[in-house]
Amino acid sequence: MRHLIIGTAGHVDHGKTALIKALTNIDCDTHKEEKERGITINLGFSHILLPSGDSLGIIDVPGHKDFIKTMVAGAFGIDLVLLVIAADSGIMPQTKEHLNIIETLGVKKGIIVLNKADLVDEEMMEMAELEVIEYLEGSVFESAPIVAVSSRTKQGLDILVTEIEKLAAQSDDRPKNEVFRMYIDRIFTVSGLGCVVTGSVLGGNLQSGSTLYLGPDLNKQLKVRSIERHGETVNEVSGGDRAALNLTGLKTEEYSRGMILSNKILESTQMIDVQFNMFTDDQILGRWSSIIFYSGTFECMAKMHLLDKDQLVLGETAFVQLHLDKSACLMTNDKFIVRNSSNTLSLGGGVILDTKPLHHRKRTPKLISSLQNLANAILYSEHLFGLINYEVQKKAQPIFVCELSESLGQPSELILDEIQKFNKGSIQLFNNADRSIAINNDLHSKYRNQIIEILQQHHKKIYLLEEGLALKDFHGKIDIREKELAKLYMEALIDQMLNDGLLKEAGQSIALKSHEVKLDKKSLVQLDWLENEIKNYGRHTPLLSEIEKLALSKNISKDQLKMRLQYLVKIGKLYFSEGEYIHEEHVRVVKQILLSELINRDQGINEKDTRLLIDSSKNFLKAITRIFLSLGYVNQETYYINITEEGKKQIT
Repeated sequence: MRHLIIGTAGHVDHGKTALIKALTNIDCDTHKEEKERGITINLGFSHILLPSGDSLGIIDVPGHKDFIKTMVAGAFGIDLVLLVIAADSGIMPQTKEHLNIIETLGVKKGIIVLNKADLVDEEMMEMAELEVIEYLEGSVFESAPIVAVSSRTKQGLDILVTEIEKLAAQSDDRPKNEVFRMYIDRIFTVSGLGCVVTGSVLGGNLQSGSTLYLGPDLNKQLKVRSIERHGETVNEVSGGDRAALNLTGLKTEEYSRGMILSNKILESTQMIDVQFNMFTDDQILGRWSSIIFYSGTFECMAKMHLLDKDQLVLGETAFVQLHLDKSACLMTNDKFIVRNSSNTLSLGGGVILDTKPLHHRKRTPKLISSLQNLANAILYSEHLFGLINYEVQKKAQPIFVCELSESLGQPSELILDEIQKFNKGSIQLFNNADRSIAINNDLHSKYRNQIIEILQQHHKKIYLLEEGLALKDFHGKIDIREKELAKLYMEALIDQMLNDGLLKEAGQSIALKSHEVKLDKKSLVQLDWLENEIKNYGRHTPLLSEIEKLALSKNISKDQLKMRLQYLVKIGKLYFSEGEYIHEEHVRVVKQILLSELINRDQGINEKDTRLLIDSSKNFLKAITRIFLSLGYVNQETYYINITEEGKKQIT
């Protein structure tokens, strides 16, 4: 089944609505005011059943200049256009304006319908055809078929249906997209059903029973009770369908024009980077302009900032930053139209390049080059990688691939595949189940260098120890705001640097591969002095403040003292427990005394008898008991110390 939407375009009173009625037997003018005035004011909807069995949605747009915003809403998201021109009138102002709009919105396939053929003779029809051919030369529709029809007599309708079927067969269904999006173009209440909304599905799939969110910013959770496609109840709709959704959870007063439904909460924006094409010669745009922005059914006032030109005239293209005066849910590659601030003239339009740009206060060559690369990736690249690369390059920190998936509206698996296929070193990718991480290579290299610098400073300060820093110590030293991202990326970065031979594991820490402990003569003298000082305390534990005072007299700072104490513990000259230092000789002697006594005591020994046995201070006893417990020589229940099997081995 084809999932395509046909739209009409053309000047007011050229017979668009009558043509659709003749094709489908559905009258798109359903409002009383439309009947009275004889023109289409609102969007009209119908569908055509082709001989192939495909049913294509049709959107009828108003041709009057006062309803251009409604025309834009209808033309947004159509796949094929019927450009309707009355043979007795020829090309008129809104014919030109509509053609500019549909070209700008990216519609590339269409049929030129010369309507009201019954009102002209053969010579006038030939003149009308020549006018159309000349006018369309150089446009995307210069090769479009031209079909003469009469909505009143049905002349040429069979030929038109055949051409529609040919064109539909040549048209590809929309690219697969994870994100379902649908602008609401009508909302009403049906007795017994509740709220019903209609719209054109821009992308993604939607099933009955699914959850939707209403944006921008409201993000209210809604439930899809049922779905209709072209008047028939279906279980699913896809990009390119016209759909009516019966929703629970939505009140009509919560809706305002420009709202969009999505199967995911979409981030809103008020600033976008775009590529803009000027298609009017009635105005020149300066570096800053006030305009009205249209995309889908969304519209708002906006400020337009030219980034690579000082002014813009007919036929020129520029990179522009738009500052919207209200939030919008937009995506990369969405199309838009711009009108002047008084809403009397369509100025141009283009494609959205970036929905989360930085505020470009300076118009630098680097910025323009970056935007050109982005435009090339979006508009001309055959694969997705260029767009992925741009998103990654602009980030000032790593990014989860699942976040790229959200912002680009593409499956994570496809993004991973694109990076693996087309990456030439600009992105570092760390696969980690469903939490894969991407980072631009320049930033990644910066972080690698930071790790090396951090460890160099550490080793310079703590040069007597082989150990470096624990993994958690790096987290606060590198600025990555999101904790989970920082943790996973840091682990991946350290693993990579270990594998590359830049780092090594030293105990429970990470050190530079090149780091070696080197003792100079001064350090050896200080270490020998410190070891003897602590040894001289015998079976008493020195206060750290006492040691610090003595060390200071030897020109040893607190940090230097701490490092030397750690070194002596590392090489086994000292034991350390909860702030207490004991020389290994005292530990060895007391171990022999205590264990020799305990081996003959089935009931163990209490703290008081232990202290008398080894002739020590109370603090010394507590510290050495903790040491023996940690070594597994003894165990302790209440106040009694007992020998273990490991302890027995130590004295046999």
